[in-house]
Amino acid sequence: MKRTTALIVAAVLVAILGVGVYIFFNYGRGRSGAPSQQVGNKSLVLCIAGAYAAEGHYLAEAYRNFTGVQVVVKPGGSFALAHQIALGVPCDVFMPVAFRQAVAGAGAYDPGWAIAFVADSNVVVYSNASLKTFPGMAELLDLYRRAYASNDSRLWYQFFYELTSGKYPLGVADPATDPEGLYAMLILEAAGELYAGNESFFIYRMAENRANVTRSSTFYYVVPLKEGQLAFVFSYKSYAEANGLQYLELPPWLNFGNAAYSGWYSRFSWTIPIEGVETRIRGSPVYLYITIPRNARDRTAALDFLLFVLRERGQLARYGLTPLGKPVVFGNASSLPAALQQLLSNGTLSYGGPLT
Repeated sequence: MKRTTALIVAAVLVAILGVGVYIFFNYGRGRSGAPSQQVGNKSLVLCIAGAYAAEGHYLAEAYRNFTGVQVVVKPGGSFALAHQIALGVPCDVFMPVAFRQAVAGAGAYDPGWAIAFVADSNVVVYSNASLKTFPGMAELLDLYRRAYASNDSRLWYQFFYELTSGKYPLGVADPATDPEGLYAMLILEAAGELYAGNESFFIYRMAENRANVTRSSTFYYVVPLKEGQLAFVFSYKSYAEANGLQYLELPPWLNFGNAAYSGWYSRFSWTIPIEGVETRIRGSPVYLYITIPRNARDRTAALDFLLFVLRERGQLARYGLTPLGKPVVFGNASSLPAALQQLLSNGTLSYGGPLT
């Protein structure tokens, strides 16, 4: 009898051990050593600014490997994505870039808050194929290098004058759908103010020469650039690095990537329609934000993914992004999920002010 009991106990222990081994190897362990969360067969929809599609896919794959949860990446212009959310199109996690007003564009599904977690800067993107298609680009690039090295206003004037001449098809996303297009206008305004004495000078010149090629999102410029159908595109540094493209860096007073110049950036603005209302958007530093729309299908799973992104933000440096040491909450702090309110209270997050 004792022998039988001992055998039963041994069998139970083996079974328990087997279950433990199964859980360990199939569910993995988080950085704290605790088993990572599993959310069954659920999936999430990540609506992300088109320029950050590569980063979105990286985060989705990392999260799937960590939890087993599938994340469907939906890239597009931040303002356009906000409009779709306002219409009720499913979006569990929203990652717009640049302007916090994109969150307000979600209408009735605006969560009232967003967290900036990485910074970026604007550059002028091109490809080796573009150089072959447009031979004159070599001289323009040389002009750029001399302007950047000397900071000679006359050379900068000549550079932007040629850039907007119509000789070089210039990708400028629609400012009403993609913040990159809006930034392009602000950059041209700042360059016009500094080098032509008229903030509208280079914008008018670009329009008169039909130099710009407009799309709803810079996501749609990658292939034309790589095939040499476009000469340049106004976009972000991370966009160029993530897609293996060349780029021209701009000085900090033009790249909207240095918080020390926030006052200068705010001097320039562009007006776009948001939810049917003409809204004036002032320049501000480039940040990538993350939030959870009110129509998220599973807010618990969405919050888990958001927390994962905040923890993993350092990994995005590989794409040319600058992870913020302390992510910044914008908007109504009282509307934050409890877990985020706690992170704000203990200083893991900081507060940056209103959304708009």
